[in-house]
Amino acid sequence: MAGFDRHITIFSPEGRVYQVEYAFKAINTTNLTAVAVKGDDVAVIAVQKRVPDSLIVRDSVTSIFRISQTVACCAIGIVPDARFQVKRAQSEAANFKYKHGYDMPVDLLAKKMADLNQYYTQNAEMRCLGVGLLFVAFDDERGPEVYRVDPAGYFRGMRGVAMGVKQGPATVCLEKKIKKRAQWDSTHPAELAIEALQTSLGIDVRANDVEVVVVDKTSVRTLNNEEVEQYLTLIATRD
Repeated sequence: MAGFDRHITIFSPEGRVYQVEYAFKAINTTNLTAVAVKGDDVAVIAVQKRVPDSLIVRDSVTSIFRISQTVACCAIGIVPDARFQVKRAQSEAANFKYKHGYDMPVDLLAKKMADLNQYYTQNAEMRCLGVGLLFVAFDDERGPEVYRVDPAGYFRGMRGVAMGVKQGPATVCLEKKIKKRAQWDSTHPAELAIEALQTSLGIDVRANDVEVVVVDKTSVRTLNNEEVEQYLTLIATRD
């Protein structure tokens, strides 16, 4: 690399910005994987839950955060960076509602966070943040929505998306499910997300090891262990 990674505004001869590539690699530092799926009536995020130390209170470890009354977010990557991004998203959503009197649409929120990330790739006052964001929300006009925001400042709406260390296998699983259109439409998005997560890990996950948040027209809520176990049982029975 011959020193082309010493500053975030220096291009290598191949046109690459190594600092941005490092930010993408930093998403995998926590060794977690998250999957988000959009259905007809709900949007869902399923993410691994790993407690690094037996002395840590399990409920204090989470990758899922509530941004507003209609938006939930999953942040994967360097934990301090993730917390910073979540606080910024909550602040942007709160300021928007204060000014306009209604909740900030998730597409505008994703665009705002992506714009900030892109600004960090060309300005030396702050390094790129090593965290990826998944937003899920419900809009009265457009229905459920899923957005992914990456450290380079790119965002896009998705039907299904995976992020993290096992992103590749999870994405392949989702693509296979989408091709089976009838099964995709008839299966609850929470079941699809958990199945894709379990398939990518290559092991049978337990309810304690997964966090699942469901956003619908009326609420943003996290499924308890009993509800997650029901979906795991359905998956095991179908297989």
